Amino acid sequence: MKAFKLAIIGGGTSGWRAAAHASKKVKVALIEPGNLGGTCLNNGCIPTKAMLYASHLYFQSRDLARYGITATSRLNFKKLMARVNAIVKEGREHIEKAQKKNKNIVLFKAKAKFIDNNTIMAGKEKIQAEKIIIAAGSRNIVPPIAGLDKIDYLDNVSILNLKKLPKSIVMIGGGYISMEFTSFFAGLGSKVTVIERLPDILNMLDADTISIVEEYYRKRNVDLHTGFTIHEVRKEGKLKRVVFDKGRSVKAEAVLVATGRVPNTEFLNLAVAGIELEGRGIKVNEFLQTTNKNIYAIGDVTGKAMFAHAAKRETKIVLSNIFESKKTAMDFSLVPWAIFTSLPVAGIGLNEKSAKEKKISYGILKADFSNVGRARIIEEQNGQVKILFSKKDKKIIGAEIAGPNADDIIHEFVALMNAGATVSTLQKMIHIHPTLSEVMENLREI
Repeated sequence: MKAFKLAIIGGGTSGWRAAAHASKKVKVALIEPGNLGGTCLNNGCIPTKAMLYASHLYFQSRDLARYGITATSRLNFKKLMARVNAIVKEGREHIEKAQKKNKNIVLFKAKAKFIDNNTIMAGKEKIQAEKIIIAAGSRNIVPPIAGLDKIDYLDNVSILNLKKLPKSIVMIGGGYISMEFTSFFAGLGSKVTVIERLPDILNMLDADTISIVEEYYRKRNVDLHTGFTIHEVRKEGKLKRVVFDKGRSVKAEAVLVATGRVPNTEFLNLAVAGIELEGRGIKVNEFLQTTNKNIYAIGDVTGKAMFAHAAKRETKIVLSNIFESKKTAMDFSLVPWAIFTSLPVAGIGLNEKSAKEKKISYGILKADFSNVGRARIIEEQNGQVKILFSKKDKKIIGAEIAGPNADDIIHEFVALMNAGATVSTLQKMIHIHPTLSEVMENLREI
């Protein structure tokens, strides 16, 4: 039995960060069977955004004539992917080096499971800790589609080993992961087909935002099939056929599965530690404590805000709650998000869909990018800004943006909402001309 003040299950974004900061105060047991850095570094945020940036540059390079530039670009897919993997390797080696230098972090390369309310079995080692943080992350959902297990399909992990650009690819799923990969492949010239069982791609967005995104992709020759169930996937020579409703099917060189992610709770043996689930994630209170008051859960494993930036903030809050006397709460309503598609989408707080579900009386401000000078200059005039405010006190309660640089522009509303600002505050702000943020000057109530 090895005893620690703090044990952490998971060495991803939140787990590694928690261990690094906590090690300045106590000796930490860090339990991680895979690569340090978790999904975000190894096969999530970092590699996918590197892929998307390269795809964006290539796509732009094929449309320079309208700017008066004549150029020829050639794609070296192997080199593109080698660069992506080099970025991942660099980040991973940086963490591994830091871990080896830190004598207050003891790494156990094994799977973890609870054997009582404060003891973890990590491989053959028993680890007892006064406080425990569960940061076990999430994993891909693989849908039960006939024949899927008999083909070599891609996902966010195996795609990093791809050596050749497929001429055609079918995306199973129309959520944010699928649509980011759709942007990647479509930007490089692959024929992309998306099949989603829900009525819309990116179904969590408002209908008008979805319409903008769908139109954008259709103009780029992406086939979108929504409201369809896939019945079978099979090999036909060098191609793969995907069969869905109403006798429809499509053939492609590759198939990618991106139908969502699920918290990694299944093998932790949580019940023996007195830890309850809420849905598929670990139940936590506002202080991120589980139903065992000495055990906390952060990151994807709670199923609440499955974003790396949320996990970073949760880490800060949990460490404060463990080591400081004053308790800090996590406000999930103020976690922003972004979808890094070719036409970026970002938001914070409520959109119209969620406001209706909560039966909140709201007003709407809207503006589109078509009349924004900077958008015209860069030839990116698609999209809109949509703001929700409370009818009661005029406070801003949500924002949803689809358009150029939406992933950066959203931070204006992150600041405003954290300050409890009203529509009046937004209207008093002066936006620099000519910038994309100048779209805010055109906001009008509808």
